[in-house]
Amino acid sequence: MNRQSIKTVAVLNIIAGIWLFVSPWVYNAYHDKSAWNSWIVGAIIVLFAALRFSVSGTRVLSVLNMLLGAWAFASPWIYGYTGSSGRFINSLCVGVVVFVLGAFGSSMTSTTGHTTHGAPPPLRP
Repeated sequence: MNRQSIKTVAVLNIIAGIWLFVSPWVYNAYHDKSAWNSWIVGAIIVLFAALRFSVSGTRVLSVLNMLLGAWAFASPWIYGYTGSSGRFINSLCVGVVVFVLGAFGSSMTSTTGHTTHGAPPPLRP
């Protein structure tokens, strides 16, 4: 995969993270304690995606976002807001999107000649 694909996935994750961050206000749930989960997880998703955007060789950031996507998906049951259909569906959708993008992003490496792991190639005499 090329650098542009990595950036595209990172930008989509940034958008999903921003949406998760603002969603408590959209769904009028900013007064609930569970809103902190959306604010914190959304901000971390944005941070990890922004770092992945700028440093394409760090696939672990995509793996971490994948885990945050799974957390966002499970959050309605953990925090007990499954009865709020808008927030519930929102968390499920954002969770799936971030998880899939994280999985896809973790499989990508930059083709700019930089390696992401391992020792440099041996020198030839």
